[in-house]
Amino acid sequence: MTTSGGTMTRGLQLILWTLPLLCPAVTAAPAAPKPAQKTTLSQYVHAQLAATLDALSSGGDYDAAETSANQLFDLTAALAPDSALDAFRDADFLRRLVTQLEKVAPQRRANILKYLRANETLARTLVFLIHDDHEKKADVYACLARLIDQRPELLDQYANLTAAICVVHDRPLKRQINENHAKAPDALEIFDYYVKNEPKMFFGIRNVPAELLVHVVDTTASIDEMNWALSKYAGDKAVGKRFFDIKYDMDNFRNGTPKKITTEGFTLPNILQYGGVCADQAYFASGVGKAIGVPTAYAVGNSAETGHAWVGFLEAQGNRGWWNFNTGRYESYQGVKGTVTDPQTRQQIPDSYVSLQAKMIGSKPADRQAAVALTDAAHRLIAWEKDTPKAAPALPDAISPSTALRVPRKADTAAALVLIELALRQNAGYAPAWFTIRDLAEAQKLKLPDKKRWAGVLQKLGAQRYPDFTLAILAPMIETVANTKEQDQLWESAFAMVQHRFDLAASVRMHQAALWESAAEPTKAGRCYMDVIDRYANAGPFVIEALKKAAALLRGSGHPDKVLQLYDQTFSRITRPEDMAPDAMKQSNWYRVGQLYLKELESAGQQAKADAIRSEMGLKFAAHP
Repeated sequence: MTTSGGTMTRGLQLILWTLPLLCPAVTAAPAAPKPAQKTTLSQYVHAQLAATLDALSSGGDYDAAETSANQLFDLTAALAPDSALDAFRDADFLRRLVTQLEKVAPQRRANILKYLRANETLARTLVFLIHDDHEKKADVYACLARLIDQRPELLDQYANLTAAICVVHDRPLKRQINENHAKAPDALEIFDYYVKNEPKMFFGIRNVPAELLVHVVDTTASIDEMNWALSKYAGDKAVGKRFFDIKYDMDNFRNGTPKKITTEGFTLPNILQYGGVCADQAYFASGVGKAIGVPTAYAVGNSAETGHAWVGFLEAQGNRGWWNFNTGRYESYQGVKGTVTDPQTRQQIPDSYVSLQAKMIGSKPADRQAAVALTDAAHRLIAWEKDTPKAAPALPDAISPSTALRVPRKADTAAALVLIELALRQNAGYAPAWFTIRDLAEAQKLKLPDKKRWAGVLQKLGAQRYPDFTLAILAPMIETVANTKEQDQLWESAFAMVQHRFDLAASVRMHQAALWESAAEPTKAGRCYMDVIDRYANAGPFVIEALKKAAALLRGSGHPDKVLQLYDQTFSRITRPEDMAPDAMKQSNWYRVGQLYLKELESAGQQAKADAIRSEMGLKFAAHP
């Protein structure tokens, strides 16, 4: 068997060895190289994002990373189609992250980058929240580094809260309320307070956009005060009404004696116990709101020589929200434009800008971030238009041409406006996108059809719900229309849009009056001033300016005899205010118009009539010569 087996094996080997000689080999043709796999533009951007951050993590070369990030962002701005929102988000996220971290102390960069790459929700929330022009990135990330050291496992879960705290408490936060001062607790204490009490917060915490949470975490009450307010007011649906819980300190107003809260200690419980003036009332209501998780703002405005403070707070129903800035805003201040301190930038901004943020309730983080990215891309196109023209970025071979624009976007206003409109479709509450329209109008970059079209877009945004902001953006557009009649027509359209708000409607009429005065049309200007006086004598301080302007026109047109008649008719039309704080009474239209009327009567030598008006106003009689 062994021999037989061996013979069989050798025979088989012989056959196998000689087979190539008997049957010449058939050589297969070389396979054609497979074409490189193409990718979509969005996939390419995402891959480049990861590759750039990988290289940055390993090498720490921020100059190279910034170059790569800017090239990718330029590619996206020029060639990404409107539907490629992921590409815009990714490219802008990379650009923002690299340029922000570049400002951080070198010894901190690596750890922060590593943490953010592992916690992407927080990374994107913070990166898109930071204002490039108004914040010190190093301070923001220093605050983040402290939170990472102490609460690394919680920050991503509470990404909105973390980001809001970092941009608000990147520097010490203090408030001066008249003679008193209040200082914010430590950032970590604030974080722990809201995490611990999240179930008791009126709107919750995790799902509230960071853009709104900045008006919650900017508290300057101590943690003990906040716990006190939470135990007393949790769930309060109308926190603004707490303004009226504070009794007015009449001794301080009448006699100038020190306020009790100043001597006893400036705290929320003491304000409730001892009372104060309007500034303390507004501080109390806003502080209580922040303690129970309601976004609030401390608003101020000036009428005549005296300022007044009131509170703004967020109200919501389902996915609809709005800011209420009317509580504590006395009648004489209804027409006064209020300002608040932006918690993030510490700049004074109109309360109308804050009101718009209510549009973000119920919005998705990805949509809010897309709005930022698209606005940034529009700014890049505008910058290219100003700079020396350069060729559009070439489409890399790896990207399928069908996933990119066939013709690159132009570096002009028209292309930028398309991106801005796309941004506002994602998040109509993103004010910087609207400011871009305003700035283009002021720079004479918008043609009349553009202005008319954007006026319509503004109206769709919600002229009924956000009329203050609507007019704030619309007015600069209208003012740049050169043709007087066309500008007047646009003002008339604006008047129809905001006529349910007497203060805004009066503002439009005053714009029209100024237009006609500049066009040397005093009769038409006078009609505008008289419309304000006739309609809004009881409504706001703008009637004072209209009255002065109308009187000046009468004198200038040779009718000084009609000035007294104008003041008499206006004063008799105004209702004397009742139940008003003493300091606010002197800012009322009734008091201020009465004072102007007195001066006119005395100048005309009508002392008896002047004395009668003084008696009506409860004023002391002047010594007669």
